[in-house]
Amino acid sequence: MAYLTDRIAVFENKPQRYGTQFDWDQNGELSPNRFDDLEKVNKRRKSIGLNSIEEQTELIRQQAKNNNEEPPNDFEERKQEIETWKRTVGWIT
Repeated sequence: MAYLTDRIAVFENKPQRYGTQFDWDQNGELSPNRFDDLEKVNKRRKSIGLNSIEEQTELIRQQAKNNNEEPPNDFEERKQEIETWKRTVGWIT
């Protein structure tokens, strides 16, 4: 339920409650999409059996490295593509 809640929040340009959704950031690293308060997020994560967001970030980054995943060549273009997709499918207007 945490993943679905966060996915919808990200699609609606709202902060995540659990920090489950990650994407490439402007520094070329996988990072959690925007979330509300770090302490609250970690408390929520712990209450449902998830590790801390800091631990999950390290795992996600290591997994990407192991899978030879690379950041997009143009960060701004990627952001624009995502926003265009959200509008096209009706997540935002």
